[in-house]
Amino acid sequence: MVEFVTILLSGLFTLVSPVGIVADQLAEGLIRERIVRAELLDVRIDNTPNFQIVNGRVDRVRLAGRGVYPVPELRIDTLDVETDTIDLDMQGLRQGRIALDEPLQSAAHLILKADDLNALLQSPRVQQLLERLTFNLPGERQSRLGNRYRLTNPRLVFLGGDRLRVLVDLQDQVLQERTEAVVETGLQIIDGHQLTLVNPTITVDGQPVPRQLITTFVDGAEPELTLKQLEDFGITARVIQFEITPEAFDLAVFLRVDPTSPLLNP
Repeated sequence: MVEFVTILLSGLFTLVSPVGIVADQLAEGLIRERIVRAELLDVRIDNTPNFQIVNGRVDRVRLAGRGVYPVPELRIDTLDVETDTIDLDMQGLRQGRIALDEPLQSAAHLILKADDLNALLQSPRVQQLLERLTFNLPGERQSRLGNRYRLTNPRLVFLGGDRLRVLVDLQDQVLQERTEAVVETGLQIIDGHQLTLVNPTITVDGQPVPRQLITTFVDGAEPELTLKQLEDFGITARVIQFEITPEAFDLAVFLRVDPTSPLLNP
């Protein structure tokens, strides 16, 4: 969502036409230039009167996307973004910087389908990342080879009730055998920012991993699973809706971007 907002801001000061539909079309064109493609993309810029855009003020921007591909490997089924009033620093914009006089606030609604996420997981990009992750199983004697296992063929299943299942094959580099590992967990959002794993289970070749090892893993992972990490970049993000059904992952978030955020001018 930050990328879409940044693209909109970068072009707003050029939208000097008093006819609103022209501004909408130009903003849509800016976004289409930055993404791979979209099955449907509609942008609306609300301003009363329209000449306020020239002075750096936009009442509201609304974006509706369906089948949006930000990268070739990932399809976002639904992407809806709506901003509050945007107050632009026109002097900074004319100097080539994305600049705000006041913080930018927006809300975004995303729907991701399991089939689309699995297409991403099966893509060469993800496969290459997994090939770099080598390890030994907990409790196993250290092999002379070291880093005995590799992860391959990841798959994702939405279970409903805010639970999901991840399946992955463990490729034994010594015996040249494959073993299936299954991770199943519920997901919960605490205070709008903290992702918590609920009753996670892990099985390897049909055998459950000891609970103590799972607890150690969760305790180490959860401190990193918070949106508060974005605050170091001048971004406040909070989840306002979260649901996993067998069909889709449904997420709505609130986003506040401070004028000093380094993400506006990476």
